[in-house]
Amino acid sequence: MQDIFISINKNVARLSTVDKDASLRTTLIDVSKDVVNDTKIVNSEAFAIVLNELLPHITTLTKNKVGLNFVIEPQDVYLRFITLSKKDIDIEAQIITELKEKAKEIPLNDIYFSYKKIAPFVYQFTGVRKDILEKYIEVSNNMGVGLKSVVPWVRALPKYEKVNEPSIFICKTGNRQVIALSELGGIFFADVYEKELTGKELQVLIKDLSFYKRSSPISHVFTINADYFTLEGYKVREIAIPKFRDEPEITQGYEQNVIVGYIFDTDPEAIDSQLNLLNLLPLPVVEEKSFSLVAAGTIVALFLLIGGLVGGYLYLRGKNDLRNTNIAQNTNQKQDQNSNAVLSGSAPAVVTQKEELKKSDIKIRIENGAGIDKLARKTELFLTALGYSIQSIDTANSDVADTIFRFKKDKVAYTDLIKADMKDKFPGITVKEDLPDTTEYDLLITVGRSSKL
Repeated sequence: MQDIFISINKNVARLSTVDKDASLRTTLIDVSKDVVNDTKIVNSEAFAIVLNELLPHITTLTKNKVGLNFVIEPQDVYLRFITLSKKDIDIEAQIITELKEKAKEIPLNDIYFSYKKIAPFVYQFTGVRKDILEKYIEVSNNMGVGLKSVVPWVRALPKYEKVNEPSIFICKTGNRQVIALSELGGIFFADVYEKELTGKELQVLIKDLSFYKRSSPISHVFTINADYFTLEGYKVREIAIPKFRDEPEITQGYEQNVIVGYIFDTDPEAIDSQLNLLNLLPLPVVEEKSFSLVAAGTIVALFLLIGGLVGGYLYLRGKNDLRNTNIAQNTNQKQDQNSNAVLSGSAPAVVTQKEELKKSDIKIRIENGAGIDKLARKTELFLTALGYSIQSIDTANSDVADTIFRFKKDKVAYTDLIKADMKDKFPGITVKEDLPDTTEYDLLITVGRSSKL
């Protein structure tokens, strides 16, 4: 199945996909305001017609072989951290109380939401308005194409950068600026600024935000299309976007689509996580609970919505690690492979060639021994695109001329496979078999100065 990623901003719909030759295919269209209002779908039938007309521009596959993935803007989701006390064991009640007291702007009765524990007593809250999420489902119905995911791209940034430390993300989308605060791999603040701030204004804002709900300031700053300023006292790093064949630079505006696609390609379990807002939908199990946020008739209305899907786009997906608090469900029911209601044209199929050595089975660490900025990150993107599993990246203790492979003895069989994949970009590879068996990864690649990446 080929994934189609769709983002909407200021009435411009951007579609992208990656074809079998690893080439990025993109197209966009200005949508009328009676169909889309800025980022929100107004007329799902009309928008489905627009998308159906655009699909042939980026894929030759039939509808039953593609899946829709909507990438939505931060102003259309609610992202918060909720800290609970040690004394009260009723987690659900505490979370609702916290939201009602400290986040009164969140319309609890009108959203689907979940909370996920990310640290002792700290939970990532993610919510989306019911009418917004249901519009994506309607579009999928009207198109006759399966819906695989709905993802708030700002929520994907810490996972993409693999950062847990407190960080600030500054992203430019069109003439808007998006600023998000991250910690523990989650997002606890995100805001959209309609007017692009000057470097001086941004300096003041970041200084204020770096102390937001914190005893010590945030010092790490990551940027997308916003490297035109300097922030004294901060560690500023531009986020590296994956490269594609015949596409040296990603056209501005498609970075969000590419980042979400990259995460799904490198971590298949992400689609079953809180990152995918479809996992916030109620399960098709009804049981009375003493505490519920669902207005009368909501679940029935949703079941009618699901039941009316064109072409039978309802199937059950397993692996639910979230607790949905806005639905009535049987909390004691044993979870199995048919535990989550998710909408799609067909179950996501991962097609892999049968080969004796599976690239995803070898765990790799990459160290930059060339003294070239971002080379470890670029090498990670290069190898991940080929199907390898990268555990971590860092800077080597010393520079080396040629790239060095250090294998565990039981993984030396991968030598020819990896060398063949890397030889064009990494000439002069030296192979060693001295990586200790107790090491948490199987191969250490120290990238040398002879690299052509």
